[in-house]
Amino acid sequence: MTVGVILQIEDNLDDIDLFRLALAQSGSPCKVISVHDARDAIKYLARIGEYADKEKYPKPTLIVLDLSLPGMTGLEFLAWAKGEPPENIPSIVVLSTSQLELNRHLSEKLGAKAYFVKSPNPQEAKEITKNLLLFQPPSSSSPTQSGLKP
Repeated sequence: MTVGVILQIEDNLDDIDLFRLALAQSGSPCKVISVHDARDAIKYLARIGEYADKEKYPKPTLIVLDLSLPGMTGLEFLAWAKGEPPENIPSIVVLSTSQLELNRHLSEKLGAKAYFVKSPNPQEAKEITKNLLLFQPPSSSSPTQSGLKP
């Protein structure tokens, strides 16, 4: 059974913990690897430095991206990812506090598969997490992708 790997690009430790809790409560067997900024995510995807170890840092099946990041923003990361070969970059979904329609529009224009607004409510976070998992490629352990947009 293949277990998906989610690369979470998030600098807020509380949001990392809430996402991991919501993922566990949703029943997903996915493994979460969190990096605190977009530059580390690029190193991870390129297998540079400490991220060269494929056992410790397996290829992600999904990227969950915050927009408000130190150094390189989530939108800048999406622009970088759009320029990479598609087979090197898994599906990206945005999980942000921003409710601005402009951020949603730009994220999707730059290739994000979906845009979700964070909720501090654990039950709502669990539902959001279930929905964003639909954007992972189907495997023996992940829900089948229905093509429905939340």
